[in-house]
Amino acid sequence: MTKEEYKGLVEELKRHSHLYYVLDQPEITDYNYDLLYKEVEKIERQHPQWVDGDSPTQRVGGELLSGFVKVAHPRPLGSLDNSFNEADLINFARRVEMLGESTDYVLEEKIDGLSVVLHYRRGRFILGATRGDGLQGEDVTQNLRTIRTIPLELGEEVDLVVRGEVYLPKKQFLRLNKEQEEAGKAPFANPRNAAAGSIRQLDSKLVARRGLSILVFDLIEGPSFSHHDQKLAYLKNLGFKVITTQIYENIEGIIDRIPIFERERTTKDYEIDGLVIKVNEEDLQRKLGETSKAPRWAIAYKFPPQRARTKLIDVVWSVGRTGVVTPTAILEPVHLAGTKVQRASLHNVDYIKEKDIHIGDEVFVEKAGEIIPQVIGVDPLKREGYFPVEIPKLCPSCASTLVHLDDEVALRCVNATCPAKLLRLLEHFVSRDAMEIQGLGQRILLSFMEGGYLKSPEDLYHLKKYREELIHLPGFGEKSIDGILEQIEKSREKTLDRLLFGLGIQHIGRIAARALALHYKNLQELRGAKEAELIEIEGIGPILARSLETYFENEQNHEFLDHLERLGLGVPLKEEGADRNFENLRFVVTGSFPLPRREIESALTRAGAKVSSSVSKNTDYLLLGENPGSKQEKAIELEIKILSLDEIKALGLEID
Repeated sequence: MTKEEYKGLVEELKRHSHLYYVLDQPEITDYNYDLLYKEVEKIERQHPQWVDGDSPTQRVGGELLSGFVKVAHPRPLGSLDNSFNEADLINFARRVEMLGESTDYVLEEKIDGLSVVLHYRRGRFILGATRGDGLQGEDVTQNLRTIRTIPLELGEEVDLVVRGEVYLPKKQFLRLNKEQEEAGKAPFANPRNAAAGSIRQLDSKLVARRGLSILVFDLIEGPSFSHHDQKLAYLKNLGFKVITTQIYENIEGIIDRIPIFERERTTKDYEIDGLVIKVNEEDLQRKLGETSKAPRWAIAYKFPPQRARTKLIDVVWSVGRTGVVTPTAILEPVHLAGTKVQRASLHNVDYIKEKDIHIGDEVFVEKAGEIIPQVIGVDPLKREGYFPVEIPKLCPSCASTLVHLDDEVALRCVNATCPAKLLRLLEHFVSRDAMEIQGLGQRILLSFMEGGYLKSPEDLYHLKKYREELIHLPGFGEKSIDGILEQIEKSREKTLDRLLFGLGIQHIGRIAARALALHYKNLQELRGAKEAELIEIEGIGPILARSLETYFENEQNHEFLDHLERLGLGVPLKEEGADRNFENLRFVVTGSFPLPRREIESALTRAGAKVSSSVSKNTDYLLLGENPGSKQEKAIELEIKILSLDEIKALGLEID
């Protein structure tokens, strides 16, 4: 190893450090980054005269992004030294025990998210910041206030500073990436990137929709305790969601448990990339002290990545509801994280080109957030003249020309009559949260489409004309067809918000659809609305307003919407029910109830109330169920009246 080679490794490590800590766009896995970091550390120990003062091993973190105010931390926030094997853990324990004192250890899961610091004054949340470079971070208070698991008011009027890890639950990660792909945007590589990117959004409303959560793992300033686990118990009693811990008398007990934690990591709703071992006794922590970048009383054990190597056999392309065409890798079967994997995501065309993926390549597959298999790279040395992935020019369903818009990473089919788009739209239209037409699964919808009976969602309401033909289709009979027709007729009673959601307009979810239905009596009124008018509606921002205006101005949608209007679909919310006991009162519903929340929200809407997803100064009542979370704290802070389900029933709310 020469000094020039060392400098080259340092530059490579600095580049990856910047990509990871500053841009949240890592090009290599955490495991490979840690191995590179260890290699540089090893060389620096062997050749201390070479050490570059700007090497990532000599400092913690990265630079701050512009757009947020810088905040100094009350004390430096170091990172942890990493270990990759039993020997590292045993050496750590020996260094601890050199002081001649016995101690027990706290074992915690290492959540793969974004580290933040929360400040409380007299029990109220006043400031939240990212870790940044360890000395100062970015003020992201408004964004953190949207996270339900962060208490805005504590059980005591105390001044304290705590540290936690913001993460995106796996279910929310799946939902978010689905929305990204439908919008023609690049999906997030993993939940950590999604969490970090969300917290740094300038629009806190967007952050609120992401569904982030937090696990608190340390008390930085506040009351003193003799042991670390006592601090966490105290924080839990105050209302924080704290990291799960286990106490061990020696390091050997922890080593024995590592295989179990590795197996169980896939069962969690959050991503775990390792374990954290801490000295439990606070006094011993102080004696052990810290280096310039890490405490001597704690160490991280990093799990190896869940990765497999296999062969890419083919790439198939599928069309989504909004016309986005996405590639899927067909692989030689390989076992990964306890399951057999034969298909994996390739995200989009740009991703395939960037990774230079060819049919027949030896590819590396990982599970994004331990959920979705994805191809993360290829081994070019194993390539033997295989041909590149053919990018389609025509839609795989309808053979119309695909477009690649300048502001999107996805290919898109813009043919309004594309069969694949129609099938996805029909599935969405009949779904539980839309028109709720039971009995119409994919197989039946396909059968009706192939028979020429369904070319658009409005055709569902003309199927009764063809009853005699339908009952003679293979696999059907009078009973099954009559049941389907009955469900279709029942859907005529569904409200305007359900119809709007069922249209599958880009970015328009259930909450946005409800906000629109509360403002407009019918489709005709809404179709005439312009962007400037739409953004005045609570819960409808510029992105949603533009999406609506684009949808209603598209000539291909005019005839479809005209048909829906003639069918009289979409019962106006403001005309639903005779009793208007809660006219124009603003409600927020939170917590668990003995019946579905949507039934309660529908009852409130029928009674004239406006239902919102978040508590604000304009909220009149908070309807409270069990395990309510931070909305209760926000309501108390704003002195908003709180009602139980029994209390609101006593006030005259009728629930079906």
